[in-house]
Amino acid sequence: MKKPCFTLFALVLISHWAYPETLKPYIMAGEEQGTLSEVQLSVTGKLAVSGFEVLNSYSPADDPSLSVICVTHADLKQLAAEKGGLTGFAMVLRVGLEATDTGISVSYMNPVYWGAAYLRSDYESVESVYTDLQAKFEATFSDLSTVIGEPFGSKKGLKDRKLKKYHYMMAMPYFDDVNVLSEGVPYEQSIAAIEANAASGNADAVIVYKIELPGMKMALYGTGITGEKGEATFLPKIDFNEPRHAAFLPYEMLVLDNRVVSLHGKYRIALSFPDLKMGTFMKIMSTPGDIAKAQESLLLSAE
Repeated sequence: MKKPCFTLFALVLISHWAYPETLKPYIMAGEEQGTLSEVQLSVTGKLAVSGFEVLNSYSPADDPSLSVICVTHADLKQLAAEKGGLTGFAMVLRVGLEATDTGISVSYMNPVYWGAAYLRSDYESVESVYTDLQAKFEATFSDLSTVIGEPFGSKKGLKDRKLKKYHYMMAMPYFDDVNVLSEGVPYEQSIAAIEANAASGNADAVIVYKIELPGMKMALYGTGITGEKGEATFLPKIDFNEPRHAAFLPYEMLVLDNRVVSLHGKYRIALSFPDLKMGTFMKIMSTPGDIAKAQESLLLSAE
């Protein structure tokens, strides 16, 4: 009579080891009551109390129902300083707010998912940084009106070993297959050009935030993509399911000494929406190039 129970237990163990935990790009923290601006003010305060540095916020595609709060943390800046290079892309995390019929949903980037993708082979040595950040987010949002705490953004999720070498499919770019937006221009000149073009209002991108490690000649910008081929054009084509991937944007641009780079759209968009069908990708076929061109418009005088 005990054999069936033992067999069931064995099957559970086999299932556990055969299908290890997968990760999803976002976590739905929960829901809060109030207007979007009220909840944004409250959430910003909670994040600051939890040790996050709030950089700025904006509404992707000028959508009045969406807001994104961009934050960094001392541990993320220290990692970027220690590892250097493209690790600079990992300095910022985002919290998304969406006004729905029942309240304001609060979601955020899953630190472990994005840490594995951006740190790659270095991830195991710094995993505790990302699990600690995840714990901080959970504590920050533990007193929302409705607490959910559920990962989302992919039906099955991705294993961390796949995230470390992620690409959407064969012949598609990896993390380090970046767009080189500018090369051979002194760091200070690139910074000056970016900020002058943004201030002029003539570029097809705006600066949402800037975080700089001057001693390393490293600066990460979050850019809102404007113009005819900007966020208002491509976002509805990919972010149409509920819950929204509100923390997907803004799109980053990294200044590294005499180079300015951004993650390839075919990597960055796929990582943010890992379940996108090829048919949907075909609808935004020009978007990766459009994003790069918009960011290049911030560098015109740097060439």
